[in-house]
Amino acid sequence: MAFEGIDFVGRWRLWFALSGVFLLLCVGALAIRGMNFGIDFTGGSKFTASDVRGDPDTQEVRDALPGDLGQASFVQQLGENGYEVRTPVLSRDENAEVRGALEEEFGAEVSVTSISPTFGGQIRGQALKAVAAALLIIVVFISIRFEFAFAMAAMAALVHDILITIGFYALVGREVNLVTVVAVLTVLGYSLYDTIIIFDRIRENAPESGYSRRRFEQMANASIRQVIMRSIYTSVITLIPVTALLIFGESTLSDFAFALLVGIAAGTYSSIFVATPILCLYKAWRAGKAATGAHPRSAATR
Repeated sequence: MAFEGIDFVGRWRLWFALSGVFLLLCVGALAIRGMNFGIDFTGGSKFTASDVRGDPDTQEVRDALPGDLGQASFVQQLGENGYEVRTPVLSRDENAEVRGALEEEFGAEVSVTSISPTFGGQIRGQALKAVAAALLIIVVFISIRFEFAFAMAAMAALVHDILITIGFYALVGREVNLVTVVAVLTVLGYSLYDTIIIFDRIRENAPESGYSRRRFEQMANASIRQVIMRSIYTSVITLIPVTALLIFGESTLSDFAFALLVGIAAGTYSSIFVATPILCLYKAWRAGKAATGAHPRSAATR
């Protein structure tokens, strides 16, 4: 087999170092650049202009906005003759002024959507609660279906995937909106699916009684080799349409596809190279702690 010579568990320092590089890069981007929250979270106005004449570029659309609003606005093209303009929070008169300027300059049909900062803050809070609730339910389910050690390892892998996904959003400056939240929840489910496949095989192969670190790690390596091609094939097949969606999709679909592309790649890696080594390390630590507690006198004389 192609992966016969790879020690997935024993070389955990290498796998964790690779993850650490990406996590450091992503966390640094989050700390320095921060997230580019869209109006769904911060509030503001969104102007959708269709049937634009003259084929202007995004800078010309920005220059057509009244005052210095163009510098504070985000403009992107939608299809061949459409544009989307997102501005900070505006009054009703300012919304009408921007709409009139776009209609007059480009002869476009313009629709306006406004979201208040308070409502945007509520949406952001609800999105965080949705992610936290999903993680909690996952921990409870895996703890019941397997055991807490498996739940802890799966949770570490999921946090790894979330940080890398939103970190890459910060790196490239993509806008974070409600579609991003849906994408992150989708990534959680996909990553968990891969992890559960491996964990279920480990449980099937595990001896019914007794624990030996060497035996358990050998069994974990064998379990990964039994299902790794299935995980890779599934991920590659999934990433093909996601990549096509990223390249050819409109802005909203492109944002969704970008999060899926990063998240699925990170999830496939973490299921194989993060979750299982963490499971083995935790079980070894727990066994060592139990052995020390069972022989406190001998441990004190060493």
